[in-house]
Order: sequence, then structure tokens, then C-alpha cells
Amino acid sequence: MASVAETSSIPPELAIGSRPLLVRFNDGEQKPGAMVMDPFDVELREARTELDMLRGKECRACLEGEWLLMSDEGTDECFLLSLASLCKIPLPPLPADDAQSLSQCALSSPTPADCTVVFSTNFDNYLLCCRPGDEGWRKLPVETDGTYRLAMGSIVSSRGRMYADTEMGTFIAVDASMPSSSGVAIERTGIPRPSTMRWPCKSSLVESDGEIFLLQFYIHGFWHSSEVVDVDIHLLDTSAYVWNKVESIGDRTIFVAGDNCVVLPSASRAGIQPGYIHVLHKLCRDGVRLYTIRLHDRTMSCTLLPGSYDNMYWVVPSSFIKKKNEESALTLFSSEVRPNIKINKPTFDEDVEQVAAPWSSLPVDMVDELVSRLSFIDYLSVRQVCKRWSSISKPAQYAKRYPTYPVLMSICSSSAGTFKLFDPITEKEYTLKNSSSVSCDDDFQMLFFAKHGWVLVLRGSSYMYATNPFTGEMLELPEIPWLRNQFDGISFSSAPKSPDCVVCAIDKTRNAAHNNLVMVWHAGDEHWTELEIDDNTQFCSSYSNPVFYHDEFYCLGTRGNLGVFNPHNMTWRVLDKPGAILDGDPKPGDQYCHLLEFRDNPMDLYRLDMSQMVRTKVERLDNEVVFVDNWNAVMVPAPRDTSCNRIYISKVGGYNEEGESNRSAFYDLKSRKYNPSYFNLTERMNSIWIEPNFKSQ
Repeated sequence: MASVAETSSIPPELAIGSRPLLVRFNDGEQKPGAMVMDPFDVELREARTELDMLRGKECRACLEGEWLLMSDEGTDECFLLSLASLCKIPLPPLPADDAQSLSQCALSSPTPADCTVVFSTNFDNYLLCCRPGDEGWRKLPVETDGTYRLAMGSIVSSRGRMYADTEMGTFIAVDASMPSSSGVAIERTGIPRPSTMRWPCKSSLVESDGEIFLLQFYIHGFWHSSEVVDVDIHLLDTSAYVWNKVESIGDRTIFVAGDNCVVLPSASRAGIQPGYIHVLHKLCRDGVRLYTIRLHDRTMSCTLLPGSYDNMYWVVPSSFIKKKNEESALTLFSSEVRPNIKINKPTFDEDVEQVAAPWSSLPVDMVDELVSRLSFIDYLSVRQVCKRWSSISKPAQYAKRYPTYPVLMSICSSSAGTFKLFDPITEKEYTLKNSSSVSCDDDFQMLFFAKHGWVLVLRGSSYMYATNPFTGEMLELPEIPWLRNQFDGISFSSAPKSPDCVVCAIDKTRNAAHNNLVMVWHAGDEHWTELEIDDNTQFCSSYSNPVFYHDEFYCLGTRGNLGVFNPHNMTWRVLDKPGAILDGDPKPGDQYCHLLEFRDNPMDLYRLDMSQMVRTKVERLDNEVVFVDNWNAVMVPAPRDTSCNRIYISKVGGYNEEGESNRSAFYDLKSRKYNPSYFNLTERMNSIWIEPNFKSQ
């Protein structure tokens, strides 16, 4: 039988089965075939397959990396089609009354000629299933307590069972191993979902070698400005129906496009870098974002793809998955293959001190003099040599020559006591290890706010702690009330162990029906204090942290206006001035709004004159530099003349001789350009800018 490559004019490198590709359909289009793209090709070339059997058909799903489920509303035709072999398997017509309710689809086995095809449904308590050769589709009821209808999403199969995700925070297990005459049966309902860090979170079910993984992608921002910022992974224990958090996917590589997931179970044998997750994210107004997540070092990069996300599928057929690495390894991802970053993990055990003994015998005052000539990262290394040297603080002359500026700190989602630090000025990375973070094997952790050398860390959905990774101090905060982790921003007034510290989280939308609130913790309190905001204005807080200024928390609105919360008298107000900067619906740009505090002036690309409450646009930063991450923005005096007029972002680019990404990324206000180009930069997941502080509270 002819292959796709032989029936079309597409080049060999875009032939189905040559490498992981993307296929995009335009449903109902009279032109035959579909568009094929290699998303890892720098030229992003596309070609059209010429398949008459796809003319005018709607693609319902792409299954097992190659099988298309096609339907024709006009003729009621329904069939499975292999893009690799062009094998066509007829199916019964889809019931007209169920067509609009159908959600996701899966096969009970990778051999479609002898399997069950199962659809999940939206807000209808049943699954729709059939087998090739059946006369029609059958409904499989999913019983509930009668008070709600299930909205089901992802569905996958494993060893004769199928698992469907529901919006009620549970999963359904289905036994599909029975003969065709018996159909399928619900084996178990109410399998609980693992905990998530916060809303929003996009999840995908993935099957590989009989194992079921749940990928939870954490999203920052709303609508077309949202970005993927982190991921956590759980593995289903099918004997007890519980989810266990894992940090690795082994030799696998996973491709995700919504609920279309394909796994290479042995990526290294296929010549592809293992331990990667490639996920398409459609919420971008400029196109489709392809995130490449590297689990070995918790970093990711982003590429912008042309076209529409709708009906875009990963195609990695079994002929490619089973392929032996007989030839040289594919050059796919070769530009991203990097050795693991070398990690220095200093500890203060006896063995290390014995090794450091010759150096530790040097007089501290002599070492103190040498410190003035070191970069910040090297200064950290000196402090870690031994206990005596750990007490060395930066001398006055060092502070004058090298003023303190933020470094990019990142933490693995479940790591305990290990932080990575990246100095954007010297472009060096360091790993700081201490016991100031909480061990968290099962819950996700995320860095939210940093100031005075302290950082707020959210653990799971109910717990938060503050830690100073430079001194090893840590403070546990009270348990967060149920569902109150869904705030738009959070910050504290002073160092968390200060007697006057106040932590404030705010959630305010323009929807009067929404439960708008402020959540406050004062030093010494045993619980959080909640206050509902009685405000009918159109103010909507942006997805960024408030700034504590003159004993009040200033909250930036999505249009650039300000809301103010006073933690002492527990009052909220929206300021008449300054007026809104943005007109119309601001949500497409809300992610990029940040409120800064610098030299007694809050600003977000505009400088605010507090005496007249008027903003003037900032065209240059002659003596300052700005550091921006997903949640925070910090402005400080420029440590070097070359760093003026720059806004450093929480990404890096470029490669050193070892293949490590080590070049600082920034936006140049003078040239109005990113350096290097914004896309294809590497981002350290779960990262935040923090100003070092070695003073204990």
C-alpha cells in the first residue's frame, strides 16, 4: 500500500514516520489532506499531504500517535485511518444526538482492528463506545448521586482498562477487556485527583508501557497572555488507585497537544533526547507556543509556531516508536542537548571540613580582604568552605564596588534545602544547599514573592512558609483557608520574622458576583484573617504581587489603575488617580503589568508622581536596572554601567563551551529589543528574583 510520502509532494524529512511531526486539519475544507510541520525545524517548514479520503471530513481525534478518527456529517461516514500505512477501518456512524456532547477519545489497545473505541462526554453521564464491526455505538452510564452531570476530559487506556478524567476532581476506571458481546463496564468511580498548587492548572493523562501518568501544567496569567511556568507529574498506583508524585519519566519523551498525547517509551533507542516533555499551549495571541521542558535540570524553552492550535495533533506512529537506532541518531533537538549543569552541593559535615582544613586555617581577616575582589557567586562559594568562613559578611568596600542586586533563584517542586542561583551580571550559576526549606515529597511547591532576602513558598494548596536561603532561617505560616490559595498576588511588609510583619494576599475581579477578598496574616497570629471586598467598581487586580508602600499595600489593576489595602484598619479603596493606562478589555496584557517600588516611587513602566498622582512614561533607565519575573519586578541601582537601560527577565540564552545555557536575557529600553530573541530562550522553572541578605532576623 502506498505511503503518505508517495501520494504527496512533501519532502522526505516531513514524511509521516520520519520524525515526530505536527499535523493540522481544517475541518470541512474541500482541499484534500492536511498540513504537516516539523516544529523543531528552525525554518518551521510546512507541506500538505494529498489524501482524497480526508476531503471534507472532520478529524475527531488522533490516537496512538497515528490513527485519525474521521467523520462526515453529510454522509454519516465514520472510520479510523492510519497516517503511516493508510489502513482504513470502518466504524458505525456517530449518533446525531450525541455528536455535540462528545469530548475526548481513546482506543483500548494500540491495535485498532481488535479494540474498543471510547468517547468521553461533556455534561452527560455516560461514555460512548463501539468496536470495529459493531452495528452501532453503545452508551455506558456513569452513575452519580444525581445532583450533577459529569464533564469528562482526558481518557487513556492501559492493560485492558481505560481511565477518564472528570471536572469533579476524580477519575473513572473502565474495564474494556471483555469480549464484544459483553461490551465494557465501569470498574471504579471517584478515584481522587492528586493535589494541585493553585488554579489555573491544565492536566493531561498519559499512558506508557501500561503505566498511567498525570501531567499537571501550571499556568500564569489569563487568556491570550498566559504562559506555562511549571509542571508536576504523578504516577497512578492501579492496585490502590492512588497517585504518587514522581520527578522523572525515565527514558521516555512525551508529546502533548491538549488531550492528544504520544509517548516514546524508549527515546534514546530512537535517537531522541529522553526526559523531555514537548507541550503545545494555545493561549497565545501571536500563535501557538511549543514548550520544551527538560526534567533533568527543571528548565524549559519556548518556540512560537504559526497557525491555529485547533485540530493540531502530534503524529509519532508506531513505526517510528519501534524503530531501532540503526543509523546515526536523529539530529532532532540537537541544538538543545546539553549536559547536566554541574552542581556544587556544599555541606558542613566532618569530611568536607577535613578537605577544607588547609584553607580554613587562613585568618578570617585575610579572607575578608580577598572577598572584596570576588563576584557574588564566588563570595557564596567562599562562605561555604567551612564554618569559620560562613560568618564572613561583605566588607564596606565590596558593597561600594559591587552593590547588591537580585539573583535568579529557582527550586525544584519537591526538593528540600536545594536552591539554584543565577547571577545575571557575571552570568554564573551556583547551587545553595541548606535546611531552610520544607521537605515536600507529594505536594507541589512554588516561589511567589521575595524581599529582604526572604521568599514566600506555597506548598501544596494549604500551606505556606517563608525562608531566607542565605541564612537558613525559616518561618511556617498558618494553614491557608480552603480554596484561598487562588489569589492574584501576595507580598509581605517586612522580613517575616520581624514583629511588625504583615503578609497580604488579594483577589479582586470586576465581577460583582465573584467572592472578592483579602487574606491577611500579622506576625504572631495563629490563623489568617479574611476580609470580603465590598467593591462594585470595574477594578480587576492584575496577576502580579502588590507593593507595600507607606504602611499600605498597593495593588495594580489590569488597566494600570491602583487599589489600596490598609492592613491596620482593614479597609480597601480604589484610587481615582492615577487613571487607567490601558483602554478596553485589558486581559490580553494583564500578565505584563507589574508594580515596582524604587526610591519612594511605585511604577510599572511609568513613574508615578505621588504628589500629583500623575504618571510619566519612563524612556530610559540611566542609573537603574529592572528585574522582572512572573510575579515580581525589582528596580535597583545598576551594578555596572553596561547594565543600564535593561530589564532583565527570568530567562537565559546562549551556550558556553560545555553546551550550558548561560547568557543573561534582557529587554533593552534604548533599542526596544530583546537580547537575545525572546523565543527559544531557556527558563528556569519555579524561579524568582531575590536580593541576597545575609543578616539574621
